[in-house]
Amino acid sequence: MTRIGFTGVGAMGAPMVRNLLAAGHEVTVWARSPAKLAPVLEAGAVPARNLAEVAAQDVVLGCLLDGPAIEEVYLGGLLPHARAGQLFADHGTYAPHVAERVAAAFAERGASYLDAPVSGGPMGAAAGTLVCAVGGDPAGVEQLRPIAQAYTARIAHLGGPGRGLALKLINNFLVSINFVAAAETAWLIERLGLDPDAAQAILYGGLADGATLRQGLTKALAHDDDAGGMPLGGLVEVQRNIAELLGGVEFRSGLFPYAQEVFAAASRSEFARHPSALTRWLPGAPPTDPSSSEQ
Repeated sequence: MTRIGFTGVGAMGAPMVRNLLAAGHEVTVWARSPAKLAPVLEAGAVPARNLAEVAAQDVVLGCLLDGPAIEEVYLGGLLPHARAGQLFADHGTYAPHVAERVAAAFAERGASYLDAPVSGGPMGAAAGTLVCAVGGDPAGVEQLRPIAQAYTARIAHLGGPGRGLALKLINNFLVSINFVAAAETAWLIERLGLDPDAAQAILYGGLADGATLRQGLTKALAHDDDAGGMPLGGLVEVQRNIAELLGGVEFRSGLFPYAQEVFAAASRSEFARHPSALTRWLPGAPPTDPSSSEQ
């Protein structure tokens, strides 16, 4: 059993904590919004009064929302309590340069900080099948592996600080494009009057099949835009980091700007809804029914 401190118990973090508890670890939790702790406290997690109590554990993990949250919690709250040889790792998605800065600060105290973003969504977190790309020192990665087995199916070390996030942003580059492709596919199926069930049976068995298509197309054809823990607004935030990554290597994508444009248009009224809601914001699609985003 490892004594684990955990911050960030949202749609992804909460099921990760439950899996850590099920694996026999003692988990002490803290959240900037204390109301979010209720589900994991019911599962057996221990509440921390402050970040000093989180840092007092053997290993500190997190799944925070973005770069500002990372800097606030890790640099502003946990860093002063870090001990030599201690491991800190966060599974959220944010800009790689933030991870580089945070890792350097923890290294000065003799501790390791890993950027370890995960992919697979809330369903993967609950099932323990997330995939994790890690940036940071190799010793820290090996320390993380046996613990992260509670909620991941695969971990890959990509290199130094920020490298795990670089791959995660590439992943979200693909996810962004593919959700727009799924929305366009749903629109075409309906526009052409094709049977939705028959169309899905063929598409999900062919070369075009994929996790994003299955989730985006299925929900779009069912006119189900409940976020289910994956609001399209979250991808809008991440897309800013993707654009920065592409600009840093002077790569001009022909696909991503269009996807980003569709997400940005949809986010004005659909920020908290699933990317299946993108169908109402495709160029050339019928005018949006204002009432559809209020139901």
